[in-house]
Amino acid sequence: MSLPALSHPRYQRIVRASGWYDLLVTWPFALPWTFAWLYTQLGQIAQALALPGTLHPLDTTHMLLANLLGSVVVVWSVARIAAPTLLLGRLDGVARFLFAAWQIYAVAHGANAIVLGFTAFELLFGVLQWWRVAGAGVALCPPGPRRLSVPVQAGT
Repeated sequence: MSLPALSHPRYQRIVRASGWYDLLVTWPFALPWTFAWLYTQLGQIAQALALPGTLHPLDTTHMLLANLLGSVVVVWSVARIAAPTLLLGRLDGVARFLFAAWQIYAVAHGANAIVLGFTAFELLFGVLQWWRVAGAGVALCPPGPRRLSVPVQAGT
């Protein structure tokens, strides 16, 4: 029994939805003042739910790394919203499995369990973006136009 394949339009909707999810969740990470606000909110939620693990006070290095991550993910999100291709979906799936692995590792080593809320979405979108797509072969992207090779002259 094989799992049903997704149609290309449905797959593109999933890739675009993952881009929108990332944009909505990650844009606060891109700016120092919005990340500081978000981090405070996450701390209050974790405390109210009595979740295990620690949310350390922010320092300049934490802020820098969060802002770098947020900036890159915002740009990556826009790319998938604008051009939801099989290649971008598969690459995003790999990134999501990596993010999930590091999030689980962090929680296993004392990070607050609130992180696992993000992990659930990483795994969900990762699996969906690696789902079989009808008509898709092994190649992640179709061959592009052939490049003309221009001979290089010696001495130039």
